[in-house]
Amino acid sequence: MGYIEDLQNSIAEHQRIVDAGLPEAPQAQGIINELSANLAAAQSGGGETYNYDTDPETLRMREQQSYEASVRAAQEAQRQQNAIATMKALLTDYGLTALYDRVVGFIKEGYDADAVMVLIRTTPEYKTRFPAMEALGKKGRAISEAEYIDYEKTASNLERRYGLPDGMLMGNVTDLLTNEVSATELNDRVLLASAAAIQAPDDVKNTFMDYYGISDGGLTAYFLDPEKATPLLEKQYASSLIGVEAARQGIGMDVYGSENLQALGVTQEQARQGFGQVARGMSLTQGRGDVVSQQQLISGTFAQDESALRDIERASKARTGQFQQGGGYAASTGGVTGLGSAATR
Repeated sequence: MGYIEDLQNSIAEHQRIVDAGLPEAPQAQGIINELSANLAAAQSGGGETYNYDTDPETLRMREQQSYEASVRAAQEAQRQQNAIATMKALLTDYGLTALYDRVVGFIKEGYDADAVMVLIRTTPEYKTRFPAMEALGKKGRAISEAEYIDYEKTASNLERRYGLPDGMLMGNVTDLLTNEVSATELNDRVLLASAAAIQAPDDVKNTFMDYYGISDGGLTAYFLDPEKATPLLEKQYASSLIGVEAARQGIGMDVYGSENLQALGVTQEQARQGFGQVARGMSLTQGRGDVVSQQQLISGTFAQDESALRDIERASKARTGQFQQGGGYAASTGGVTGLGSAATR
């Protein structure tokens, strides 16, 4: 490169500093003025007296350009090093180390970490690793990769804690996330599954089979099915426990009756107490004269149905005689407190 070309290139480089309005602009303008004068002299023929390979001003200018180039190169090398370290850590956390070489290439092409992350999310490897991301994005429920991984850790920990078969939750993470089953809800589902299918006595499992047709072997999967709404599962479980307490007292109770009591807010403990009262009054359902039905005993006990209570009292008086106030059953039971009106299915 000749002397004149050196001057022209240096003037253009300093002019860019001036045009950009950088803090160094005044100094750059002074250099431009000096170099422009040298350029004019060289172009007018005066430059013939100079040897640009030894001219002090030319050497100073070249040293400045070389220094600036070395600074830029060092800054770029540092940028690449930092970006590569950041992305390597992310790829390791995400289980995408197979993309390492490709990511290094992106960084050397000038992409920063944010831009590289955008490119990573378009790769087949990423979509295979985080298959629920696309579906969640379409629903406007996008989550971060860190949240995705935390969800997987929750699923894995729940498997170990409750002795679930390997992969029962981890193998369904995609469906669970796609159906927007939160980590909290997943924990609740596992607790239900544990109570109903893993730790429950046989009569609970049998009642669930009678009511909902779900066998012992399928109960856990049923409670963990992401397409089943958690409130429905909770209702069915609570209704089954009510049916169990009825059966333990020798009281026949179908799914409709149990669900009606569940809708009233009857708990398992209340069902245990209430069906104990019903069992003690079953003698009123037999014999001649005034009798009541089992359903009337249940309605009077749990819902405090006034008509049922009157019939129960009348039947009780017929058994015990008018001198025993209120009758044995009617006087001994106050029903289950805290309940509303009877539910209908």
